[in-house]
Amino acid sequence: MKTFISLIIVFLIAVFSFWLQDIFKEAPIIKTKEDAHFPDYFMENFTITSMNENGQPAYILNAKRMEHFSDDDSAEFENPYIEFKDSNGNWSISAKRAHIVGDKNIIHLYNEVKVRRSISDTRGPLDIDTDYLKINTESEIAETHKLAHLKTKDVELDTLGMVFDNKQGILKLMSQVKGSYAPAK
Repeated sequence: MKTFISLIIVFLIAVFSFWLQDIFKEAPIIKTKEDAHFPDYFMENFTITSMNENGQPAYILNAKRMEHFSDDDSAEFENPYIEFKDSNGNWSISAKRAHIVGDKNIIHLYNEVKVRRSISDTRGPLDIDTDYLKINTESEIAETHKLAHLKTKDVELDTLGMVFDNKQGILKLMSQVKGSYAPAK
C-alpha cells in the first residue's frame, strides 16, 4: 500500500511539474517588442547637398540632428534649414522639425515653418509663415492645408491652404483669403 501511495505522489508531482512548465511556455516573463520604431543611425550638425542634372547644387539641407528609422525607411530632422539655388532667386525654408518617408523628394516640415524667397531681377521677395508645409524638392512645389501668412513688398495675405510653385512663379491661395494691399511709394 505504501508503494501505491508513493507512486501516486510521484505521479502528482510529475503532472504538477508539466503543468507549471506549460504555464511558463505560454506567458514569457519578459515581453519583447517586434518591429520597434527606433533609430538605426543618426547624424548631428550636418549638411547635405543635392546636385541638379548640370552638376550644380539644386538645394542644400542643414539640420541640427537627423535620425533614420529602418522599419519604415523614414527620417526625422531637428531644426532643418533648406536653401534652394535658383537662377530666378534663391529661397530658403526653416522649421523646428521635418519628416521624410517613402519618396525622398517629399519633405514634410512642421512647427514654425518659414519660407523666404530673396529678391531677384525677375521676382520680388516673398515670405511665407505656417505650421506645416509639404515640399517636393524636385518640382520645387510647396503646399499646405493649414493657415499661412504671406508677405511681399506690397501685399500681406492670410489664407487657409496654398500651393507655391517656385519654378513657374505661381502662388495659388486655397480658401478664406484675407489681406491688405499697400503699394510702395
